Amino acid sequence: MNFHVNVHVSIRWDSEKAYFRSMINKRNIMDTMKRNLTIILLLLLVLAEMKAQALPFRLSKGAGTFRLGIVAGDKSRWLDECELEKTGDRTYIIKDALLGIGKIRLMICPLTDTKGLLVEVSGSRLPENLSLCWAFGACNEDEALSGQGAVIFPEACRDNVFSDEENAFTVYYGASMALRVTQGIAPIGSELRLSDARRQTSPLELYHSGKKTDAPVISSLYSWNAKEKCYFCFYKQNAGADYNYFMLPQLFEKESKR
Repeated sequence: MNFHVNVHVSIRWDSEKAYFRSMINKRNIMDTMKRNLTIILLLLLVLAEMKAQALPFRLSKGAGTFRLGIVAGDKSRWLDECELEKTGDRTYIIKDALLGIGKIRLMICPLTDTKGLLVEVSGSRLPENLSLCWAFGACNEDEALSGQGAVIFPEACRDNVFSDEENAFTVYYGASMALRVTQGIAPIGSELRLSDARRQTSPLELYHSGKKTDAPVISSLYSWNAKEKCYFCFYKQNAGADYNYFMLPQLFEKESKR
């Protein structure tokens, strides 16, 4: 009699232990699935933001628009008007009659330590005396306004205030009690000036448009040695993100591996 009771109790105890072990395993599996799902969702958000990038490039939350063009002699064209091939999530190949048989390659990297992006420009078999002409502006708290159209939207440029020093600049925008700032770095030798966002028919037209406007942007003409890579960086400065041009090649190498 006692033997049967002990056997019954032992079987019941073993059954309960197996049940609790099963519950613990299920809980561990659920916790692991939740962690993995969180990681997957974060990766999807990053990839979606990178896939959403298109020429001209726009920073998130209305922090600015970057438009890049090429100049050959007295002719110029925005890269977003050229033949464009996107290879992967970060790389663009540009072809155009102004480039002859050559190509321009753009690689875009989001920044890890702050909100912003880093652009590497390189080329192959390009004609001599090719220059880059670029512009940056449309910093506006109204993200929908700053993202309108395939240009630097002029109405989003109102009240943008620029301060430049050699190849770097700062844009101030937003309400005076909630002033926002975007930093920009261009290749050394860039000739920075204020221009009129209402005149963007071509890069050269914008560059020579003058600063008397209610829609200011900063623009530049850069005599590019196409045998060398050059870099542009636009970002929100913080304690971990305070860059100069000499840091950009190494920063790009680090960010492009992420």
